[in-house]
Amino acid sequence: MFHCLHFAALPLCTATLVGNLGAIPTRCTAIPLSELARRSESVASYEESGNVGRLQGKNLQVKCRHNSACYCLNGVNIYGQCPVSGSAGHLRVSEQDWHRVLVPLLSPPPIAPIRCVCIDPGHGGSDPGSRVASLGLEEKKLTLDIARRLQTLLEMRGIRCILTRKTDEFIPLKNRSMAANHNNCDLFVSIHFNAADNISAEGIETYILPCQGMPSTSRLQNVSGKDREFFPNNRCDEQNLYLGYCLQKELHRIPMTKDRGLRRGRFVVLESTQCPAALVECGFLTAKGEGQRIVNERYRQEIAQALCDGICAYGSIASRN
Repeated sequence: MFHCLHFAALPLCTATLVGNLGAIPTRCTAIPLSELARRSESVASYEESGNVGRLQGKNLQVKCRHNSACYCLNGVNIYGQCPVSGSAGHLRVSEQDWHRVLVPLLSPPPIAPIRCVCIDPGHGGSDPGSRVASLGLEEKKLTLDIARRLQTLLEMRGIRCILTRKTDEFIPLKNRSMAANHNNCDLFVSIHFNAADNISAEGIETYILPCQGMPSTSRLQNVSGKDREFFPNNRCDEQNLYLGYCLQKELHRIPMTKDRGLRRGRFVVLESTQCPAALVECGFLTAKGEGQRIVNERYRQEIAQALCDGICAYGSIASRN
């Protein structure tokens, strides 16, 4: 069954939780995709074909699929909280994901100019992070290498950079977010690499802090006690989402990389950061092909360039506000 409708602008409904996304209900309340589309000034057209729904906004297309909590925005996977329900031709999207995922992406939030970025090379000192001895890979060295490359690229564009560490030293997690706060940084980007027992696991993924009342992506609808807390970084919920999207979009452009999507995670370095923040897992050291690419300096330069392009793409929205 196929539907294709075009809408005039209608007002958005109100909803019950805070952050800078406003009041949002805490339970997965499924509403017909067609009705949600009619409410939004940001949706120019809407269509459903079988188990797939599409929303068209200005320069953006969002695709969702029945029984999946993953939305595809211009080819980038972005994880919500609740799987799309309903039936073929009559899809229903949770009001939580509508407010927390789709609306902020269809209509970018207010964004301040980017003058200073805090770059956080993960791990360091007594905390080596992941290691792959056969390839001579050590996460703490790789994250610092990427951070330095990113610093050079951003400074070439006139953006000041603060590194949470400049050498192989251990920095407590909370001190990393404090560095961003004390230096009045406009963005915080934490750099990491993944590892897994399953050597077929590969790809790049970006994390942002879940909204208040929202669980981490790994737990989907299972809300726990900490999920109900409000953290300083929740004031940047909309900006976090758009920053994460811009970073993941550019990283996904790197040849041979798998898009593992934009996800949510309660990382300590994100919770207390007072500016928009994201944590990027730049690939799996344990994946045979990906690990060998990470060894190559040229590939690491591509990662740094993608991060730089993502930050600048995010910042370019400021000039349009």
